Amino acid sequence: MMSRDFQRAGLRTSLVLHGLAVLLMLVLPWLLRACDRKRPNEKLMFVEFTVSIPPPPAPDGPAPTPEPPKPEPTDDVPMPDQKVEKKPDPPKDIRQTNRVVRKEFPPAPPPKDKPPSAAEIARLLKMGARIGDETSVPAPGQLALGAYYNHVHERMYAVWQQPSQLKSLPGLRTEVRIAVAPDGRIVSRAKTRGSGNDLMDDSVMKAVNAVKALRALPVGHRKPVDIDVVFEIGD
Repeated sequence: MMSRDFQRAGLRTSLVLHGLAVLLMLVLPWLLRACDRKRPNEKLMFVEFTVSIPPPPAPDGPAPTPEPPKPEPTDDVPMPDQKVEKKPDPPKDIRQTNRVVRKEFPPAPPPKDKPPSAAEIARLLKMGARIGDETSVPAPGQLALGAYYNHVHERMYAVWQQPSQLKSLPGLRTEVRIAVAPDGRIVSRAKTRGSGNDLMDDSVMKAVNAVKALRALPVGHRKPVDIDVVFEIGD
């Protein structure tokens, strides 16, 4: 009973193995063809190799010229030049004398007065000097009063508003006399000479009336001082 079962099992195994062998023989060629189809075609690449050839060497320069041979020394020795001795000059006769030669020169011209410069003239006028044949510098008291006159002139012109209508009429003059007390107060005002133009005269008197006081008079003045102020339209 056991031998039959064993025979059946061996027969069944043999059939399975033969079936697998037959199947493998049928499938194997198909698998090989499929593998050949999937394999990509080989690509050939050409690589070009370039060999750089160095340039030929430059030709050598011209050969240096040989130095000429040095001349051989000769046995001749140059003779030294013979110097001619000069005879000394005879001694001169030197005589002493007491004469003095006087050279007469022309007399020097007297020094000329150097004309004063513009700055010096302006300084002297500011100090109270007057133009004439001879220039004289006033005394210290007059110097201080001259500087005060300049102060009055500057104050009056600072407040004077020149009418624009009179710019085309240069040379118009109006003179005014003011009396200044020692403490600087203006105690009186009066027009002494008109210009002939009412607009000009009115503008001048308006400026004079606007200034109520100036700085105090220089030391030594105990009474009011009359000062003439000239207003003029410039060019």
